Amino acid sequence: MGIALLCVPLTGCSLLGYHKVKKAAWAPPEEAAAVVFPNSFKEGVHLGGPMMAALEVAMNEFLPPGAELQTQDPDKRMAQCLSRRSSYDTHVLQSGDDLFFVWFSPQPSRCGLNEPILDGGAVYAIDGQGRILDRR
Repeated sequence: MGIALLCVPLTGCSLLGYHKVKKAAWAPPEEAAAVVFPNSFKEGVHLGGPMMAALEVAMNEFLPPGAELQTQDPDKRMAQCLSRRSSYDTHVLQSGDDLFFVWFSPQPSRCGLNEPILDGGAVYAIDGQGRILDRR
């Protein structure tokens, strides 16, 4: 109860490590009516449960929901770009039954920026229990 009252004036209670995940927006019914679902997912990408869990752990550590990067540059476009999860390509490699490597690679061109990024991504080693073993 005390934490709930304390969280009200704080933006998302981020100071306490609490982040409420924003629910996804739904398209209007007229747009949804035009969607044709596939008959098969054979050509799709399959992420098994442990791999998806490793990806979620790595993403939440790398770029927590609601996180905004700060920069000294007066032009805030790069910081805004790198604060969006959709600005990164994600690569997941399973190594054995209990080890996953997750690499986040920034793609600033998705934001209309052509500046090179020398150190904007990260590679995480995640075990099958959802623990971060290391980061590079």
